[in-house]
Amino acid sequence: YRPPSQGSFGRSRINVTILAPAYNEEDATGQFIGAVMPHLEDDWEILVVDDGSTDETPQLLEALAAGNSKLRVVTHEQNAGIGAALATGFAAIPDGIIVTMDADLSHPLDLLPDLVAGCGTADACYGSRFVPGGGMVGVPLWRSAISQVANIILRAAYRSPTRDLTTGYRAYRAEAVHGLDLVGEGFETQLEITIRLIAAGKTITEIPLVLTTRVAGESKMRYLSLIPPYGLMALRLLGLRWMPSRR
Repeated sequence: YRPPSQGSFGRSRINVTILAPAYNEEDATGQFIGAVMPHLEDDWEILVVDDGSTDETPQLLEALAAGNSKLRVVTHEQNAGIGAALATGFAAIPDGIIVTMDADLSHPLDLLPDLVAGCGTADACYGSRFVPGGGMVGVPLWRSAISQVANIILRAAYRSPTRDLTTGYRAYRAEAVHGLDLVGEGFETQLEITIRLIAAGKTITEIPLVLTTRVAGESKMRYLSLIPPYGLMALRLLGLRWMPSRR
């Protein structure tokens, strides 16, 4: 996958970038940007990767970014998946700290300073649902159960010291994710990033995350459709984790 150009939105040197992939989020986009902006410090910015939205999301983002130096937008001409959107975002952020989060406000903004601070002593800091103090509120019981069981199995398979391998609320040192050579296109990319970091000897710390439901719009996650790509990615990553020659 080759990330597209940044278009006309430009970039200045920023220390912290909030990276949020978005696909057909016209109902949540304005609320998300409006909620995040007050949390930005002087050297922070937001980068939204519009992943080929077919609703009003592109127009809303363009209007919000006009004259706002703290909001950057990169656009995919066609929907390519959250993995491709993350790869595009990583490529567009050459330095500093990258915080990934969903554009639906299901991730609590008050954790931002702690996630960024966690990268002071580690290569990445994860908002974790599965450490003491973490959890899920308002999330359907079946979805919560699937996430918990899947992470237990994945931790055992990879002997992972990280408890929440699939969380989307994370902070990275930019240099830690550059050159990861990601191949995932969908939600399985969160697992891929975690295992690639572990295989590369990078350090990951975790802080408690209480995940809530989105504020507007519909979730793009379809659990049955996740099984094939997650299964294929899990098998591929086993070789990466335990066969150094394949890294």
